[in-house]
Amino acid sequence: MKASLVIPTYNSRDLVVPCLQSLNHQRLQQGDEFEVVLVDDGSADGTGEAVDALTLTYPVRRVYLPRTEESCRSAARNAGIRTAQGDLVVFADGDQIIDPLFVQEHIDCHRARPDLVAIGFRDYLAPGPVDASRLGDAFTQDAFPPVTAMDERAEVMEVLSHNLGNLAAGWHFVYGCNFSVRREHLLAVGGFDEHIKRWSFEDVELGYRLHRHGLTLVHNPYARVYHQDHAESDKERYEDWLENFAYFTAKHPELEVRLQWVLDSYFDPAREDRSSWLDAYLRFEFACRAAAGRLPLGRSYEVLVVDEDNLHEAVEAIGSAGATTDLVVLDTTDDRALPVAVQSLRTGRELLYYKNPDPHVLERAAKSFGCPALLDRTTGA
Repeated sequence: MKASLVIPTYNSRDLVVPCLQSLNHQRLQQGDEFEVVLVDDGSADGTGEAVDALTLTYPVRRVYLPRTEESCRSAARNAGIRTAQGDLVVFADGDQIIDPLFVQEHIDCHRARPDLVAIGFRDYLAPGPVDASRLGDAFTQDAFPPVTAMDERAEVMEVLSHNLGNLAAGWHFVYGCNFSVRREHLLAVGGFDEHIKRWSFEDVELGYRLHRHGLTLVHNPYARVYHQDHAESDKERYEDWLENFAYFTAKHPELEVRLQWVLDSYFDPAREDRSSWLDAYLRFEFACRAAAGRLPLGRSYEVLVVDEDNLHEAVEAIGSAGATTDLVVLDTTDDRALPVAVQSLRTGRELLYYKNPDPHVLERAAKSFGCPALLDRTTGA
């Protein structure tokens, strides 16, 4: 399979150079390949000259878009989609450092299932310089600052299980920094909405349309990127968020879209009672579940443990058991394909999935979902 990695950038030379250097170390299976479509959205900081001077081990096609009043992330990414030659389009941002397994993990998600949106997470790096020269020679974490925070979406999935497909509002997890979908589906839904010109929602709104298009959303825990620290204004981001929220809800007046207003409690920097991302998102998620009649109260969950002995029959067994009961799956293996395979299942019932969870995660899940059988797993029973 050939993947096209679409990366937009604008006046971020010192961020995009390490990003491209890190991609020198992608590890692909025989027969798979990737290209980078770098969309330069009118940079005037020497980005083009810096990119041309790099020694890269993969093909890059740089698309330069003159800066106009219509310039925006959506237009830049759409230009990348039009230029892409791969059947699979993978999105990343130019301020990321990209793990060597990133492209292969996205390809593996789509090899057997053409109807997926695969989502990866990002970790946040501490402030500090990146040794781009060293990073060009080898992917080593000594070349960039340490990770200081995990992706905020990971916190949500620790609480609600590692099955993104079981979330009522999983489409809100489609972030432009790390997701992939076959090009045919992007074209079918019309790509990114170029009316969304400011920060926020341009990727989530596309995720909502891909969800409504019938695609299945999955999280690949092994497709990771690292976000380079750079200055951002909470006040300006909130103003952008408000404007784009108004547009999003006017375009999609459905209740689940309007319920995103719950997240205002996190984004508004002036609020004295400002929420954490986790608290705000959980309220949003459970509001969506309540609207759909899916609150976990009063449900009876069965527990299915996957180990090396039953791994090969696991997906079939989960699908069969999950069709008749609400199910909690505990995956104790190191298998890298099972997380996406489980998330791809649609059983019609609640399907919670945990990959090698810590005991405290199971304790919290036992209380949240009324499943005391999980407490036995925290004591090794």
